[in-house]
Amino acid sequence: MCVWLPSYTKYCVESRSRLRHSAQAASTWQNPHFGQRHMATGTALQDQTLAHPIELVTRFVARQEWLVHKKQRNAIIAEIPGQWSDYQLAVSWQDDDETMQVICRIDVQADATMLGELAMLAALLNQHLFIGHLALDMGTCELELRHTLALRGAGGATPEQIEDVVDIMLGECEQVYPAIYQVVHGTLSADDATMAVTMITRGEA
Repeated sequence: MCVWLPSYTKYCVESRSRLRHSAQAASTWQNPHFGQRHMATGTALQDQTLAHPIELVTRFVARQEWLVHKKQRNAIIAEIPGQWSDYQLAVSWQDDDETMQVICRIDVQADATMLGELAMLAALLNQHLFIGHLALDMGTCELELRHTLALRGAGGATPEQIEDVVDIMLGECEQVYPAIYQVVHGTLSADDATMAVTMITRGEA
């Protein structure tokens, strides 16, 4: 089994040069910019003080100049530009459980007739994800990447924890996007789309 390696210089998105999803773009499996770190230079946060996770996410989003759609004390929703598409990043904090849930919504909407194949694709791709898992939203017929960070007893989070979780998850969205697009548009089966993505990953390893 091929597992995508947790290289932090690899898992990130291009914040300025974005490639809108199209049949031509999604069929080009090899991302020419993949493997480069495009987070704003000098944003390796130096403040080691523990802080409220949502406040840290807010600061990180502001540094990247990403669009914030909604901000509350325990939640933030932002739009993240990527190579293949824009991703909706939703982060929420649960005081009782002391957990931070991160959701990256992948903007490829499937027809209801494709839900079975999309669910199969999610199951196959989940075997190769380093953190998080793909879940199928039955209401919108879209896949989203979910991860929960447990921080009980930590007294908060560090800037590095926030940056790494967001960075890795967005990189994983970039990796799985072409497979999702091809399955939704009937170009490839779930098996073939997964194989195409993992073959590229093996070649880069």
